[in-house]
Amino acid sequence: MRKAQTICVGMSGIHEHFPIEEDISSRFSLPHLTEDSMTSSEITHCLRVIPYKYNSIISYAIGIQALSTLREQQGRKKKSKSSLMQPVFVDFCPSDKSKIAKRLGSQSQKGELLMKAISPGKYGKETGGAVIYDLTAGFGQDSMVLASGKTSEIHMVERDPIVSLLLNDAMRRLDLIVNEDVERNMMACELRKKLTLHQEDSVSFCKRRRTEMNGDSKDVNTLIAPDICYLDPMFPPRTKSAAVKKNMQILHGLLHTNVLSSNRQDRCLEEKDLLIEALSVSKSRVVVKRPIASPPLGITTEREEKDKTLLPTFDLRGSINRFDVYLLQ
Repeated sequence: MRKAQTICVGMSGIHEHFPIEEDISSRFSLPHLTEDSMTSSEITHCLRVIPYKYNSIISYAIGIQALSTLREQQGRKKKSKSSLMQPVFVDFCPSDKSKIAKRLGSQSQKGELLMKAISPGKYGKETGGAVIYDLTAGFGQDSMVLASGKTSEIHMVERDPIVSLLLNDAMRRLDLIVNEDVERNMMACELRKKLTLHQEDSVSFCKRRRTEMNGDSKDVNTLIAPDICYLDPMFPPRTKSAAVKKNMQILHGLLHTNVLSSNRQDRCLEEKDLLIEALSVSKSRVVVKRPIASPPLGITTEREEKDKTLLPTFDLRGSINRFDVYLLQ
């Protein structure tokens, strides 16, 4: 479990003050520090409130910055301030030139390995599109890609409170964009209709939803079982020196998955529990993203390798990752 004291809230300048900083600091019991005060090596990340503009909307975005990287760069005299790593924030309406925006295009989706593995068009005909649980939401990029396909509901489940804060802030800004001009922002409107955020442990979430679906709940929405559950657990650290994307560097550091854990066995058991719950709650398939050379999720012994209930039906492989697909019907 991450200590709250490893994260601070950055104090903005006099000419650009955001009251939300004090609210975040109070709500999460985080120190509210100036730039010069961020000297403790125990503080690894800083939440930054930065200006945000979209068309006529002028607001703010909550971002996260890795201070360890910042300190390393500041220690090099030749590094300019403009070259320092900037805060990363979740954006459900990204620039058309961004990599994630290119993944949302119809032509790009035809070659998107994630969409081939999920195959949303095969399901959800009675609900207007597939219902998907993204049980490891992270920064929500895969959820955004899934929401741009033939889906009706994407439930993003994230247990980490800081990551959930960033996702919730992105949803707030998405609301602002939708309310600005629905006709002008049709894509944002479609995303908002489909995306729902749950700050909860994924195993607990699956158990709760399964209980609701099997019980006497009169809420129609809770009675709709997901067609597909998607899992993208944080991969173990790479042993090679291949570059990792900036947002993934921050996410690994924030969730403490950037170092080899002494509790690796516990982590495997936790992942196995999550897979079993996903298989129990999903109607049609479970899809798990894995490093291409890694064993299937939850497999830790030779005996488990022979247990077909824990083995995928098939997989789809890229150059670095693969998608394990478990068919349930």
